[in-house]
Amino acid sequence: MTELTSRDRQVGGDYYSMCTIQPWDIVIEYNLSFFLGSAIKYQLRNKDPKKRIEDLHKAIHCIEKEIEVLMK
Repeated sequence: MTELTSRDRQVGGDYYSMCTIQPWDIVIEYNLSFFLGSAIKYQLRNKDPKKRIEDLHKAIHCIEKEIEVLMK
């Protein structure tokens, strides 16, 4: 029996199932902070225009927090 990996399933939705590269793989590859990783995640989520706008605002919010942390 083949063991499933975390890539083989998604908990709570299918936001990233269409992505050829998972957001967490990008975060690991580029050693990104939580805030930058979250910004990438939000940019890859919804294709529905109304939800997409909200997710882009969430991404901006995460980037603003990253700037705030870096400026301290």
